[in-house]
Amino acid sequence: MSGPGNEDEIDGVAGGADGSVFITGKFDATTTIGTTTLRSEGAADIPLARIDAAGSVMWVRRFGGPGEDNFFDIDANATAVVATGIISGTVTFDDVTVTSAGGTDCVVVAFGYDGTVRWVTALGGPGDDGCNEVTVAADGSVVTSLDTTGDWNSPAGPLPALQWRDTLLMRLDPNGDVQWAARVGGDGPQRAKAIAVAPDGSIAFGGDTIGPLRSGSATLDMSGEQRSGWLSRWSADGELLWWNAWDGSGTSQVKGVADHGTSLIAVGAFSGTVDVGGRTLDAGDNTDLAVVQYDTDGNMMWATSISADTNLAGAEIVGTSDGGVMFGGVTSPGIAFGQPDGTSAALEHPGDGSAWLARYCANGSVAWATTIAGTTNARPGELSLVGPTLFIDMALRGADNQPGGRTLPATKKDASLWAFDLANTTACNPKQ
Repeated sequence: MSGPGNEDEIDGVAGGADGSVFITGKFDATTTIGTTTLRSEGAADIPLARIDAAGSVMWVRRFGGPGEDNFFDIDANATAVVATGIISGTVTFDDVTVTSAGGTDCVVVAFGYDGTVRWVTALGGPGDDGCNEVTVAADGSVVTSLDTTGDWNSPAGPLPALQWRDTLLMRLDPNGDVQWAARVGGDGPQRAKAIAVAPDGSIAFGGDTIGPLRSGSATLDMSGEQRSGWLSRWSADGELLWWNAWDGSGTSQVKGVADHGTSLIAVGAFSGTVDVGGRTLDAGDNTDLAVVQYDTDGNMMWATSISADTNLAGAEIVGTSDGGVMFGGVTSPGIAFGQPDGTSAALEHPGDGSAWLARYCANGSVAWATTIAGTTNARPGELSLVGPTLFIDMALRGADNQPGGRTLPATKKDASLWAFDLANTTACNPKQ
């Protein structure tokens, strides 16, 4: 996905049941996907494409109006694809036209595998509102979150005008109608960053906040005045079951979560020290990555961190069928992948690329952590795992990225999709 500007982004990747994969995000001016060139009608428009299992582009679509439009995430089940993001002004999705009530509104759009629009739901008030993460549950319902500045009659009830943002956790039925919504707010701004749905429909939900967090009559205290991460779990019908703070001397954020039904694993960046539920992690003078497992009652099972000689950034993650997770990042000097027993795993082939992928097992041990060969200036982002195939988007810069000997020159900042066959990689054994 290449164009002349700096806005070529893949913000969502979703593997389909047939081995194809869907990508979306935003672009400005023009961008090219395969052989199709798209032209933006406004500040930024939305690309949507389907790519087959062999890497050939099947179709490409564009949506957008005169303002800033963006899909931030996408997910798929066996028959449908759902994307979430923002619209600004008026945007037409096939025969459905929606107009934002304020600067930006949340938009949730369902598509068929052929790219046709099935339904559109737009939500928002007079300020800047938007939906971020999305997961399609086993029953076809859609779970997403809406960050809002308030002053409207939201699905969670009337909201006052807010100095900062609150977030709403929402479940929509398979036709796009809101089943329920729960408000998560506090004294400072909220940012929802992570959603996962367990096989029984329970929801893991995380992000970061400044100050105490509130939902209904429940309060989660935070000691600091900096951003602190939080992780929560909700029943399928919207009842808050528990929540935990990632609180400490620095900043923290829950960036990604996987809910396996029997346990949850969360990943996020932190600085200084952070207590993740009875275990304190220490990043020293840098920013490290926390990797933490909880049981379904919110009890911390184990915690460890990934450290380096320079700052690390938060990571999107994907759950594996054996109860572990995979995620990626940018290679840094001295990077070490911590394990709960106090040992660390080294990065394999450290000189072969600038980006890495890692697989953590259910017990916190590292199955593997390896560079992505051929990357010289690439940043991993969204992931989707279907069977043994891992799809991951990479933001590219420069002219020297050469996966498999193929040169991928970037104009400025370009977006790319990579597929990896993990069938012959080291797996976690049953005892892990």
